[in-house]
Amino acid sequence: MTNLTRVTLQNNDPDADDDALFTTSTNPSTVSRFTEQDDTNPWNPNNNNNLTNLEPIPSYEESIAAPRPNELQILGATFGGVVVTPDIQKLVGDSNSLTLNLRSLNVALRPDPAPGKVKVLTILYRFDDDPEDVTRLVYASEDASPGKVVLSRQEAAFASQRQRLGEGAGQQGDRFFHGVLERPWRAGANGQVDILAVVFGPKRVEAPAVLSVLSNHFEGRWGQVRMTNDFFGKDPWPYKRKSWTVYFRFVGSKRVQVVTGWEDGALEIPWNRHY
Repeated sequence: MTNLTRVTLQNNDPDADDDALFTTSTNPSTVSRFTEQDDTNPWNPNNNNNLTNLEPIPSYEESIAAPRPNELQILGATFGGVVVTPDIQKLVGDSNSLTLNLRSLNVALRPDPAPGKVKVLTILYRFDDDPEDVTRLVYASEDASPGKVVLSRQEAAFASQRQRLGEGAGQQGDRFFHGVLERPWRAGANGQVDILAVVFGPKRVEAPAVLSVLSNHFEGRWGQVRMTNDFFGKDPWPYKRKSWTVYFRFVGSKRVQVVTGWEDGALEIPWNRHY
């Protein structure tokens, strides 16, 4: 029996008039393999073909606005294997801070993407005066302690202070992280992709072997990646089915892209031009 997995892709381009949010069901038995120079490769930043021109038409598509020009800028967000960037941006509104109650996320971000499962929220964000290569990451499971996520300058300063004191990357707890990402991962001097953050379950993944495979995938050199415990190197949350999230961008581009899904699913091109 063929396993199906839903993979969600979000393009977030502050220089564009609007972006696209795509959700589709993908079949691991049908995999597109692209070369870096292939004009049909939708990951290729030099490809002038808009993703919306690909056939067949994805099962879900929505245009979303670029981040608001206020101090707190949401670059991407996921919840339970689904991109929720526009939902989080809407909750921020014109404010410069955001507080989320983890225990009621399934209501604030309804519909619940996985009823009955403990889900993980991830948010990649920045402040308007942060250096260009600095981003901030928060992730937390619904049952994590503390029971809330706060995005504010005060909380960000707290995370930075802990890093300067050598107490680890920001505020950490059981299935909870809030910190500064000062430098993306790149596969050497000729790498074409910056991996900003990878989260599997309630843990950040930093293993170079994993990041290298993901970089090769987005550059078009790897057709499919099976997102399993073995691939990530260990099970960070035993006896729980975990979601995964990858934040990345192409070198020289300001557009942050987000791919998310569930454990044991395949990371592949969201849909094929031809079957």
